[in-house]
Amino acid sequence: MKSLINWLLSALGLVTAGRYKAAAEQERQARAAAHEWKAKAAASMARAKDLEDEVKRQTRHADKSQASLAKLTARHEKMDDLRRRLADAERELLVAREHLMAVEVKLDILEGAANVLDIRTRAVISKQP
Repeated sequence: MKSLINWLLSALGLVTAGRYKAAAEQERQARAAAHEWKAKAAASMARAKDLEDEVKRQTRHADKSQASLAKLTARHEKMDDLRRRLADAERELLVAREHLMAVEVKLDILEGAANVLDIRTRAVISKQP
């Protein structure tokens, strides 16, 4: 009998008070859940915006770091070039010093020979009447 009454009420679009309360409670819970989900979605959207801002900031920082790295790399290459040039200059200086020493030795030999020749020439001149 109860099911017949329920069927007739549902055919007319009506429900019992118990069902109405249960449906009202489900609606309240659904609204509360929807409100919670909306709050979570808003928080997630805010978090996503914050993360996007952080990504932009990190991207700018990475770009600055890349530029700084490029400058440092160029500076490092320039320093390596200067070191190579300094090493070449040191080798050339060493070779030049060795040549200078060889020339000085030759000049010393020539000076000695000139002194000996001068002494012999004076000796010969002094012996002449």
